[in-house]
Amino acid sequence: MTEFRNRSRFKSDIAEKYESYRSGGHLVLAVTLSTFIKSEQYAASDRMRHMWEQHFLRRVRKRLPKSAPLDYDWIVERSPLGHFHYHGFLAVTEAYGYRIWKGNRLNKRLFRDLRSFSKAGKYRPFRINSFLIEPVHTVDAWARYITKESINEY
Repeated sequence: MTEFRNRSRFKSDIAEKYESYRSGGHLVLAVTLSTFIKSEQYAASDRMRHMWEQHFLRRVRKRLPKSAPLDYDWIVERSPLGHFHYHGFLAVTEAYGYRIWKGNRLNKRLFRDLRSFSKAGKYRPFRINSFLIEPVHTVDAWARYITKESINEY
């Protein structure tokens, strides 16, 4: 994990990047994945990256053709109750957006796949106790929100 040094720069970079995607017709989704992890050492470990890249993104990509571009960024933040959680963005071209979000809801198969994270798997390092994925309408506001207490940048 890379320690956050310049939150405002990260916020402006990420806001600019995803606003350009949104204005270009891409589907931009905000992602929140909550965990029961309270250990800062654990949260700073490679297991958090592994969960996002090897488990979460694999489930999202499974809903898209292999050639479909998917861009993402994410950070880990500590909640006021001390649990660590993920905040992130996903951007997919309009042509494939319906495979993730359609009819004001998450793809039912993706929803079911992510619900399975509520239990630790043989190769999944920990549980995701809840998740929220929804389209972003105001990228700058969401970027400000996710960087307020963030400890790490990805």
